[in-house]
Amino acid sequence: MSKIKFSGLGWEGYTGQIARIKQGIESFGHVTTHDDPDLIFCNDPSQYINGINLKKKFPNSFLIFNFLDVPWHFPGVMKKLEIESSLMQKEADAITVISNKVKKDLSKFYTGNIDVVYNPAKDVKLDENIKKENEFLYVGRANDPIKRIKLAYQSLKLLNKTDELIICGMEDPRFGKYLGVVNDEDLSKYYNSTKFVLLPSKAEGIGLSMIEGMICGSVPIMCSDNLTAKEFSPEEFICEPDPESLKNKIEEIDKDYSKYRELALEYGKKYKTQFNKKNIASNILEVYKKYKN
Repeated sequence: MSKIKFSGLGWEGYTGQIARIKQGIESFGHVTTHDDPDLIFCNDPSQYINGINLKKKFPNSFLIFNFLDVPWHFPGVMKKLEIESSLMQKEADAITVISNKVKKDLSKFYTGNIDVVYNPAKDVKLDENIKKENEFLYVGRANDPIKRIKLAYQSLKLLNKTDELIICGMEDPRFGKYLGVVNDEDLSKYYNSTKFVLLPSKAEGIGLSMIEGMICGSVPIMCSDNLTAKEFSPEEFICEPDPESLKNKIEEIDKDYSKYRELALEYGKKYKTQFNKKNIASNILEVYKKYKN
């Protein structure tokens, strides 16, 4: 593909995805700019209006709306989806989503073509020289009720190990060892040094901590009502969404941890490439090529 100008719209902070996507685009020699772009990529619905306005300014631009998740637990979610699906139908040249689960959800409201393009994982990597010195890690928004971190707390309470949980993210749940937001290098060290990554969410668009944990040889534990867990994880890492089941799963895996870690690494080796920011950028460019002409 000849050099193109790419405009990426989304949350620019460290916990967002758009900065990594831009880095992936630039790795192919393309230019990231909002000045007369060939391709406008809106990473989430909060940017759809900005994308529409940019295309009005530069009508020859190709506009992609990316959709992260259906927040079923949000008040007024149906009205929100009605507005967003209407914008997709009228304004977008292509629609992408971040998992097959999200594609299935969105298909209930939007009848056009939907392409799956995953979000990029953070720049974490396996380091076999790092010993497993920590037991439990949680990465994400701890106070979002859909994340159900209290379920993790309740299960660890049954094990008398609530103090063994390390928490990284923007929100402090007021238990465990809260570290705040950490950079990719430190996060990679925590994944490598921890035995279990807990992701007890009821729903996730992807659940990147699950992916990143497996890349670094940590075993993630998820709940059966989180459908993306079933999409990306072996069934051996999935339990029922209750404290006793989560506790039992931890104990079951811990009895033969090396075996389950090898299974995590098997998946992680594949995901290291599949969720790499350059590969994600390539997938976005493929959608552009697919529908542009």
